[in-house]
Amino acid sequence: MSQIGTMTTGAGVVTSLNLAFCPQYLIIDNSYTGTFDLTNIDVSINGQSTVSLIGADDIDAVAQIRSNASQTDSSVTGDAGLIMALELANGQINAPTLIRLTNEGANTNQIFGVSSAVGSAPYRYSQFTVNATSNQLFSEFDSVLINSSPTNIDSIEIQWVDGFKERYSPLELPVLWRSLYGAQVQSKFSTAGDISFINNEDGNISNITVYTNANGSATCTIGRI
Repeated sequence: MSQIGTMTTGAGVVTSLNLAFCPQYLIIDNSYTGTFDLTNIDVSINGQSTVSLIGADDIDAVAQIRSNASQTDSSVTGDAGLIMALELANGQINAPTLIRLTNEGANTNQIFGVSSAVGSAPYRYSQFTVNATSNQLFSEFDSVLINSSPTNIDSIEIQWVDGFKERYSPLELPVLWRSLYGAQVQSKFSTAGDISFINNEDGNISNITVYTNANGSATCTIGRI
């Protein structure tokens, strides 16, 4: 494990890291606290943006989704047993990289870059807002995180590549990926447990459509490689 920096203290203060490489994983402080204490993260490789995320809960959720549950603790919502690590690439990419991290508070956490292989492609994360009583279709993704769920979500329609199509309540989604997450508190992320997760690493989903209700909007975080 290699320390690549230290967070500059102060809420809203940005720490910028200019590196000669992009690590495979990014860890802030440690991998088990349940939060990285960030409000924004931006990553650019060779001048091209690969990650742009806003919101502490959404950032923490992205750091949790590629980690299977290691334990079941019903007293913890959203992050029970999940190791925290932001996966930035499929291995270390040896190219000029700029990482900008916005501090959520007064912490001075250590920043680590961890890799286990030579990388060939970055993970790309971006966010889209679906307004109240509206809908948005997403395709060609590896993962989708939907916040304000189920409060602001009417349903999610999934079109599978085999032709099957179904509408799901956010409360039903954990059943589809129960082999990854053994309990609902581990398959709905954030400290409030209100971020739904759709996994498409196997490519079995053609597209999804997110339908919001009148309660408000929802932010969808889309992951692609």
